[in-house]
Amino acid sequence: MKKALIIGAGFSGATAAWLLQKKGYAVTVLEGDKNPGGGTWTQFYGGHPYTFGPRIFFTWDQEVYAHMTSMVALRKFNTKTWTYVEQDSQFYHYPLQEADIRLMHDHERIDAELAVAKKKKPSVKNFESYWLDAIGPTLYEKFVHHYSEKMWGIDSNQELVADFNWVNKGTPIRTGDDRLYTDQFQGYPEDKEGYNSYFKKSLMDVQTIYECYVQRFDPETRIVHTTKGEFTGDVIINTIHIDTLFSQAYGKLRYCGRDFLKVMLPIEYALPPEMTWIHYSGKESFTRVTEFKKITGHQSPHTLLGIEIPSKRGRFYPVQSEPELKRFEQYKGLYPTNFFSIGRLGTFKYKGIEDAIREALDLATSL
Repeated sequence: MKKALIIGAGFSGATAAWLLQKKGYAVTVLEGDKNPGGGTWTQFYGGHPYTFGPRIFFTWDQEVYAHMTSMVALRKFNTKTWTYVEQDSQFYHYPLQEADIRLMHDHERIDAELAVAKKKKPSVKNFESYWLDAIGPTLYEKFVHHYSEKMWGIDSNQELVADFNWVNKGTPIRTGDDRLYTDQFQGYPEDKEGYNSYFKKSLMDVQTIYECYVQRFDPETRIVHTTKGEFTGDVIINTIHIDTLFSQAYGKLRYCGRDFLKVMLPIEYALPPEMTWIHYSGKESFTRVTEFKKITGHQSPHTLLGIEIPSKRGRFYPVQSEPELKRFEQYKGLYPTNFFSIGRLGTFKYKGIEDAIREALDLATSL
């Protein structure tokens, strides 16, 4: 029987474990935390379920959706969000709707800048050059400039590559559909414990070792050295920070961390109906405030808010700059035969739940 060693029990690792176990592999999963799931593991505060930031499931991929719903029941959920622009003392849709521009005191200047933008192809030199060309300097200043710099913990948006494989995908302004995600399939688990049952089911027949911290990986011997012993496998799948696995041989990859504050309020709801969270695009220290009842469906006379503040604590968001992407390519050169690295941390790319599942499905099919 072939052995598969999986490092990390988030969505990519747990999904791969489930699929390979079904294919007849003897699977061992190493997880540094006391629970699987990472930031998607549901916890409770004052009886209110929450995750480390909102974790909505959305995808166009029917196979991914079918796999998710085979593991956990979903209820339909459409995410609607706002952005607060302090310089306007106003809330606008996120992503920006064309109708919002009419509400802005400087809409005539914005219209003129957008007219210029429509006549040229946006530069992809960097993140800043793209948005300046796509929406003009006024909207860039309101919605992109400070938000992106604090989101990624950078000094200038010129540091980021112009990569839009995420929510807004480079679409500057929308008309009509005011949902954050426009994917065909989207929702959130019906169970009050969220995705926890997904991880429990995925790892049910798999040897999973918790609070097992990886110290280093020797690619020549294929041995993973941990605080709970040495492990190897015919197939090794990594889902943790690749620089950590390889003892930072090429230096530390750059990530932005998060402080996460939980605030209980003595009211049933804090945000308007259908409003899930608010982005703050100015110089506030925080990026997002989420009302978790809107996502989880929890019933209570009180409500729980989650406030996210970019910080140096934790390594959650990979900074997509040219130097860091080149560094990651160096690490890829260290991969031995039958070694695979998937997921947000394993590929050094900003990804969601659906991407993690897709990667695991593709990898399991190839093995």
